[in-house]
Amino acid sequence: MKAFLRFIFKLTGLPSLWLLLRQRYYLEDPYKKTRSIKGGAIFISNHTHIMDFFTMVFAHPFRTQRFLVSEAIYNHPILGFMCDVMKSIMVHRERSDLTFMGEAERTLKKGGVITIFPEGHIIHDGKIDTFKPSVVYLALRTGAPIIPHYIDAHYFRLKRTRIIMGKPFYVRDYIKSNSPSADEVRKVCEILRSKTNELKRKMSIYRKYKTRNVFNKYAWFLDIAKAVLWLPNKIVFPTRFHYVNGATKKDRKIVGRGIIVSKHRGFSDAPILSMHYFSRRVHTIVAAELYSIMGWVLKHLLSIRYDRKNDVADPRCFLEVINLLKGEGVVGIYPEGHIRGEVIEELHDGASYFALMTNSPIHFYYMVKPYKPFRLNHVLIGKTLYLEDIFTEEEMKQKESISKLTKILQERFNEYQIESEKYIKKQKQK
Repeated sequence: MKAFLRFIFKLTGLPSLWLLLRQRYYLEDPYKKTRSIKGGAIFISNHTHIMDFFTMVFAHPFRTQRFLVSEAIYNHPILGFMCDVMKSIMVHRERSDLTFMGEAERTLKKGGVITIFPEGHIIHDGKIDTFKPSVVYLALRTGAPIIPHYIDAHYFRLKRTRIIMGKPFYVRDYIKSNSPSADEVRKVCEILRSKTNELKRKMSIYRKYKTRNVFNKYAWFLDIAKAVLWLPNKIVFPTRFHYVNGATKKDRKIVGRGIIVSKHRGFSDAPILSMHYFSRRVHTIVAAELYSIMGWVLKHLLSIRYDRKNDVADPRCFLEVINLLKGEGVVGIYPEGHIRGEVIEELHDGASYFALMTNSPIHFYYMVKPYKPFRLNHVLIGKTLYLEDIFTEEEMKQKESISKLTKILQERFNEYQIESEKYIKKQKQK
């Protein structure tokens, strides 16, 4: 009977709750395509409102989540009945009764899901309070992964309620002993709390920059321009892509955040590059001098203004680039700093700095010659550079790694220049 009531509750509640709250869901891992989780797992989330219970239920409607619920909620006539139907587990906060742990363990070992609000109570100021240790002990005793969530709650308001699901967290990566000390458990609780705070920061970036939105009111001009000019661009500027140094077509497909470094040959480079990465909105860094000439267009093409004054870095530009990358955006950079000819000059450190600050993969896009209309143009696509293949986590934090990475980029550009000469010779022979 309870299973039937749960089915009816989800079937009728899902569309009703969506119309009421208009939830939007995000995944921290851009490579993950679905919110589904197989096998036993512990879901955790911040707790700001009683409606968080329903938000979590409908975030994973195809899993039966057993919530750890206080006796105060269970004793409520309506909420208590709903908790009973949803197979929630009662927790007595006023006495040292740990019977709920045994029931939760049995659920996890059978491949079920336990959902916990580890702060233990509703937090009204929006901050994330200290986590209770029960979630760590459960994960330690069962080996189940902890899946952190963050709910950006705007219940019964005009704003959407948004929820982001983080990557699985395994306690055994931090605690090896079966009988850890209280300090060890507290440290892991603090790590989980910091990961939830990181999801909170990512949510604020997603809200501000809307990098995950299919429809973005700030990108209307760019989206329309790309849709209208896609076919004319293919006719006027036909392009052949050449995949070098082991690259494949996958290296031109950007999933999640990414930095595109490119040879800069002319003013048309940025819009053409943006068309060649049609499925992503590329935020190209543009000098302030050009912004003063065509600021409105560049702003609506989502370009980022870089103000070069006495060769001092522009902090506003740097902060915007870092936030965009942390929000899974794509940034286009011309590391030579200016429009250049055939000679590859010394690259600036900006692309390396941004990549190391955000652990963003670097994609290589190299125009063989300046683009000309009604002529077959050639572009070299290099193998994507993933920082974890070069640096350890500690090395990414070291200043010396910036110059080391810039040197690698310089070597790549030199290789592409040599490779491009082959296609230049072929064009001259024709």
